[in-house]
Amino acid sequence: MSVATDSGMVKTMGIVLGALIVFALICGVAARMLSAGSEDPNDPMVRNALMNRIEPVASVRTSADDLPAATEVAMTAAATGEPRSAEELINGACAACHSAGLEGVPQLGDDAAWAERRESGLDALVASVINGKGTMPARGGSNYSDEEIRIAVQQMAMFEADEAAPATNESAQAPAAEASEDTQVASVETTDVVAAAAVGTAPDGLTDNIKTQVNGVCAGCHIAGLANAPKIGDKAAWQKRADKGLDALTQSVINGLNVMPARGGSTLADDEIPIAIQYLMSK
Repeated sequence: MSVATDSGMVKTMGIVLGALIVFALICGVAARMLSAGSEDPNDPMVRNALMNRIEPVASVRTSADDLPAATEVAMTAAATGEPRSAEELINGACAACHSAGLEGVPQLGDDAAWAERRESGLDALVASVINGKGTMPARGGSNYSDEEIRIAVQQMAMFEADEAAPATNESAQAPAAEASEDTQVASVETTDVVAAAAVGTAPDGLTDNIKTQVNGVCAGCHIAGLANAPKIGDKAAWQKRADKGLDALTQSVINGLNVMPARGGSTLADDEIPIAIQYLMSK
């Protein structure tokens, strides 16, 4: 009886011990398999892979100076000392928006869209780029000179050579007396028109569209006099503007002034803006 009991205990202990040994072997094999597949953090390939995984998904560019194309063009021009061509200027800064037509800007090669801009004339388009317009920053976000901007605009807007050429010597050699007389007449007419508006006379050519734009867009700032804008009905404040002449006021609105965006944020055409100014002054 005692021998049988001892034999059973030995057998049980042997089974338990064997099971423990097998379990230990399994754990050891599993550990080796797991360690063999792990990545060494000091491995250069592993480190590069980790950096690629945690790098930012995007970046924000706050200046056009670091644009790849702009940098390449600038370096080429600096190295050669030669003036940049229209294509180089356009590819360096303008194409970023005008290639895709972002924010409703006219696309490169779209003759119909550029034909509308050509009606304003090359000088007006160049002034819009230099001063900025809508979402376009001053100089289109570039560091181009005035002459380079003129070259780029002439190419993009597809101006013909004769359209972009300055006035000929023949026209410039008109009689001095006649030119002086015309200038005086224009000055008197401009002064009379602005003065009439300042005392409350509605201008000629006033349309419903102009009224809507003035009352819906311009009045937003001029009713409350935001950012020192002359208030509607403040004849003294408007008289100071009237003294500058209608042409100067028109150019200020077209190009934008201080916090006022180009065209005052409206969609008025060039020939509608002077009428809108007179209407605003007459209110």
